[in-house]
Amino acid sequence: MGSQIVYNLYMAFSVDGIMLWDPGRTVLPPRPEDPSRFPEVDPRRWYDAEFVGWRAVKERMPTPPVGGPRGRRVATIIPSSHPYWTEYCLGLNREADRLGIRLTIRNSEWDQEEQSRIVNDLILQRPDLVIFVPVETFLATECLHRFFDQGIPVIASNVSLDEEAYPLILSWTGPDDWGQHRLLARYFAERLERRGGYCMISHKPGTSPYLARVWGVRTELASVAPEMTCLDVRFTEFDRERTRLAVLNWIDRYGDRLKGILSADDSYPMEGVKRALAERGRTDILCVANGATRRGFEFVKDGTLQAVTYQSPEMDGMLAMRTAGDWFSGIEVEPIRYLPAMLVTAAEVESFLVSNQGIEASPSEELCRILAEGKLEELDWFFDDLQRRIADGRIADKLLADQHVVSVDYFLGMMIEMLSGLLNLAKTHNLDGVSLFGGYETLFRGLVNQRHPVDVLNWIRRTSINLLDTLIAQRSLSSSLVEHLISYTELHYAEPIALKTIADRFGLSAAYLGKLFKERTGHSFSQYLNELRIGKAKALLAVPGAKPKDVAKAVGYAETSYFYSVFRKLTGIGANEYGQR
Repeated sequence: MGSQIVYNLYMAFSVDGIMLWDPGRTVLPPRPEDPSRFPEVDPRRWYDAEFVGWRAVKERMPTPPVGGPRGRRVATIIPSSHPYWTEYCLGLNREADRLGIRLTIRNSEWDQEEQSRIVNDLILQRPDLVIFVPVETFLATECLHRFFDQGIPVIASNVSLDEEAYPLILSWTGPDDWGQHRLLARYFAERLERRGGYCMISHKPGTSPYLARVWGVRTELASVAPEMTCLDVRFTEFDRERTRLAVLNWIDRYGDRLKGILSADDSYPMEGVKRALAERGRTDILCVANGATRRGFEFVKDGTLQAVTYQSPEMDGMLAMRTAGDWFSGIEVEPIRYLPAMLVTAAEVESFLVSNQGIEASPSEELCRILAEGKLEELDWFFDDLQRRIADGRIADKLLADQHVVSVDYFLGMMIEMLSGLLNLAKTHNLDGVSLFGGYETLFRGLVNQRHPVDVLNWIRRTSINLLDTLIAQRSLSSSLVEHLISYTELHYAEPIALKTIADRFGLSAAYLGKLFKERTGHSFSQYLNELRIGKAKALLAVPGAKPKDVAKAVGYAETSYFYSVFRKLTGIGANEYGQR
């Protein structure tokens, strides 16, 4: 078999609304002496990426308190208010209630410095255990060191860590990206009868998702379907139009040799794939993708996709809390605990849609992205598609999901969110959105005085077109959104800025803006901000008599200790030592 890891049978099913699964035991293969000597299509080449953390030597781990989990205090740090984390917290709470654990949840809102402050607070409060989801891998090890030094046990969850972080934690829990994509590759090969050429839409090169979603698939296919050929791999920045053009190029270049497409994302890129296939009349190309959003499930239902990988946010939270409960009970916990590797195909997708599974992207976020990138041709498609999705019950009120119904409050809330996004986007480009749209009274009447939901959508459509026309006329879109973000940050780096506050100014969600920034620059926003600030700090420390604590405040760090840790992380020496040099 292509995979070097052996899994027991996974089960995931629902009994009276309760999610159950049996992750079994994982048999870890021996590490090759030199993985780099193997060719890229040999899974042993990627051993250290696939099994990072499994062989970490744990030292000085806290011992569990006597008496089991009931009454224990567990604090969880999540990175944002994204819908994924809302459902993740639902799983945390359900499992905590079952175990009698007292749970508190803190949200760092995509702000690395806020996360550091939360860590300091929890060290003072000394919970019995911390479940830690870092904002990102960058600087997560430093936070874990602080918990470790204080003897506070930590279970890390969902976000992968640097190799040196794993000895500091009891366990890591979350999705098995490599396992899921090996499973997807086997399904893909079976459907194509193990022959033919395929192309891949990848994640950002150099990231851990890129390795799992490209080389997890390619090494598995090289083993189970050696006659299959990888024709091309492209990163299209998760953009619908770039993906459409890439697929048109593949079809024209490879013709009938192209039998399948694998995508690292099942939402926006797959919309581009669907359009390209329709333009060329290619109904014979089989597509699968990493998931799982509601849009991806809808693509499975209509046949655009044959399968998507699936991980449940609720089960993700439950797994972390269940691992905490096991540790409190004195049960040995593995260094890594994975969610079940699962696929959703046409046979199961209806039940997933009916039960309202999958993450629904905010229409406001997508609308603002289209406007910010100046894509006039996308607007009509966006509103026509949104209207169809509402009419078909594909967008439904969570409370009424089983009836495919959108309540008045839910619908108006969605429209108000979109209008708010338009106003914030106008403000980003130094426009008075309220005046542009005729004043508050006109805005209010325009939204609530429509007689029919379709009229409301058409009103929002016209308002969006007016805004885009103004932006284009004023050449406000000459620079990309990321360039605007960089310019703003360079001007305000010394202020207490964070991705969330900037995202509000730009009229977008912090999750989307952070994702866009990383896709375009290769760096996370917090890493960019820290590098910018430390670069400025180095120049200030070169001035004779400069004091590091004063420099920290001058470049935007409210906490001197946090400045010291970031400075050492990025430069390799302490701020005091650098100043003395």
